[in-house]
Amino acid sequence: MFKKISTLIIAAGVVLFASSCTVNKPEEKVRTITVSGTGIVTLPADQLTVRFLVRTNEWNVNLARDKNAEITTKVIEKIKEAGVLDADITTVDYRISQDNSNSYPGKYTVVNYVQVLIRDLSNAGIVIDNAVANGANGLTSFSYSATENPNSLREARTLAVQNAQDAAALIAGASGCKVADVLDIQEGYNPSSYSRASGAMLKAVGNSYTTPIEAGNVEITSTVTITFSLAN
Repeated sequence: MFKKISTLIIAAGVVLFASSCTVNKPEEKVRTITVSGTGIVTLPADQLTVRFLVRTNEWNVNLARDKNAEITTKVIEKIKEAGVLDADITTVDYRISQDNSNSYPGKYTVVNYVQVLIRDLSNAGIVIDNAVANGANGLTSFSYSATENPNSLREARTLAVQNAQDAAALIAGASGCKVADVLDIQEGYNPSSYSRASGAMLKAVGNSYTTPIEAGNVEITSTVTITFSLAN
């Protein structure tokens, strides 16, 4: 009887030991690779955003403000006459400051920043000429853009994913592995634009020519970061 009980206890211990080994077996770690891809689609620019400024200087702040208001009003009127819609004209900044660079208070400076979206590029030169001829004395930014096209964005995204897949396959193949499943994907999107800033002052001068504006191309860019699992 004692031998039977001992045998049963030993057998039970073996079963429990085998069971605990199975439960505590560590899981195999999933191997991954993370790559980035970029897709670019080029489009002809069909819009232009220009930011004009009207700057006035006077010893009296109210005089500087009134003078600026008068000139800016005239500039905006002439921009509209060139075919720009009200909704495409925006005051993006307005500043009043005083020159304190000397030992005595200096003149007051008032600056009004007017941003204009020109949807018809054939009128861009006329818009600029009208603004400058009527008092705009600065131009701080010059940015081309293209009307958003869903098909172009879709193409850029497709190219970005393909670029990432090709990179992952190349790297995995060189290390003796194969690309398996997509575990994570993230996208970054840059709308179509091409910008050029200018600090040059413009002077209103009479001439018989219209300012020539030649638009180039803009790019729609999509970037993706994808994590793939790897297989042997």
